[in-house]
Amino acid sequence: MIAARLAWGNLGLHRRKSLLIGMIMGMGILILFLGNSLIDTALSGLQRMFVQGYTGDLMITGPTEFSTTVLGETAGSEEVLPHIAQIKKYEDFLASRSDVASTLPLLSGQVSFGIGETELGSGYCFGVNVEDYRNFFPDNVTLVNGDWPTTDEGPWVLLSEPTLELINTSAASPVEPGTKIIMSALANSAGTVIREVTVKGVIKFNQSNQQLAGITLVDADTMRDLLGFASLRDGAPVLSAQEAAFVAGFDPESLFTDLFAGSDGTTANGVTQEAQDAKQGDSAQSSGQGMSSFSAQTSFVADPVPAWQFLLVRVKPGADASRLISDLSAFSEKIGDGDHVQDWIAGAGRVARTAVTIRLAFNLLVAVVAVVVVMIMMNVLVISVNERLYEIGTLRAIGAKRRVVRNMILFETTFLALIAGAAGLLVGLVLLLVLGKIGIRAPNLFFEALFGGQVLKPMVSGRAAITAFLWILAMGLGASWYPTIVALRIEPVVAMRGD
Repeated sequence: MIAARLAWGNLGLHRRKSLLIGMIMGMGILILFLGNSLIDTALSGLQRMFVQGYTGDLMITGPTEFSTTVLGETAGSEEVLPHIAQIKKYEDFLASRSDVASTLPLLSGQVSFGIGETELGSGYCFGVNVEDYRNFFPDNVTLVNGDWPTTDEGPWVLLSEPTLELINTSAASPVEPGTKIIMSALANSAGTVIREVTVKGVIKFNQSNQQLAGITLVDADTMRDLLGFASLRDGAPVLSAQEAAFVAGFDPESLFTDLFAGSDGTTANGVTQEAQDAKQGDSAQSSGQGMSSFSAQTSFVADPVPAWQFLLVRVKPGADASRLISDLSAFSEKIGDGDHVQDWIAGAGRVARTAVTIRLAFNLLVAVVAVVVVMIMMNVLVISVNERLYEIGTLRAIGAKRRVVRNMILFETTFLALIAGAAGLLVGLVLLLVLGKIGIRAPNLFFEALFGGQVLKPMVSGRAAITAFLWILAMGLGASWYPTIVALRIEPVVAMRGD
């Protein structure tokens, strides 16, 4: 208590230096509070927009070397993102988890629209089961015109308002619900694929930016055709008994037996030709058994697995998404198909990664500035200690121990941090409330995507306030370290000599 009283009194006795250090601390807290609040608001808006409207909390994609956005963009060489071969295993795994709210399979790619031989425009397209899509994103899609497609309905498309406007700019007559248009894939991995679909309606995305607002929804089978995947529209494939038996007893390794056989009668993996022939004989025998098992029936209906490129996952409120990602990644490695598990930031793509990078860059800049500020504060505190040489020496002469002097300087720094912090946070709060009322308008399309809209209305971030105060307190205590050492070296004899 004695050290605290002395520290409080010293703040008043040395007003100029206290004011200088307090202003440095106050400006630091103000900049940190405002900067982090703006970044947190932008990230929160982006997360809300993508999680509730496009990506879910996390997603599984087909085997890729790089992360892939929900629009199908990847840094790899894949022209069309591969499908998830064993998606049923993932669905069963996620269905058994108590922290998973829902899942949604999805297809994605770029397509062009036209009527007859006239191309009218292009854009991104999601292949979906419309009922599942609406249940997964219940608040993001509004039907502006037309009707929602039914489950058993033929090829359909739901055009977004920007896409419809783009098409009608070049169309000879207005495109509206009921109009038949041509869709073709822009990726040529499946060759030239065109499909005629019926416009069922016009939709609007409630949470969107200029790029995402133009997304079109189409039935999953049409999208599979455009991407070169097998369509389920014609029903399950029917195999003859001989075909079914061949599939049941097929051994892929036997294809390369003769190709890689060595001169010593061994194959490339070191197995003798006799052993390989015996294996083929066993395979042929099992194939014969398989054929006999199917001989009682003339055909066999295969169980088709629909091709999906994405499996979006929504996490229950309060659940740990990072733990689910970790468990799901381990499960994916166990499957061994090379599928990719990623969070919403990777699924959102460049805009979300840019926002995260900006926050990292801001924190690095703050760290650099903090070093400079600490040096300035340290010099001011050292000067203050030297000017109080006789005062500290007198305290030591009348019996004050070293810890009293140490605590006195630490209390001075803490009091300054509290006062300057309160002032900086108060000014920052007022500025954020004002900006929250008037908003910050995006100067270009990049910032519109970054803000998650045309106007960013900053919110007061409690995390940013706490972070700013802890930063300044740490800087103040760090700056007082060397001045404290200087003060502790002062001996009582200094005060007695008077020089």
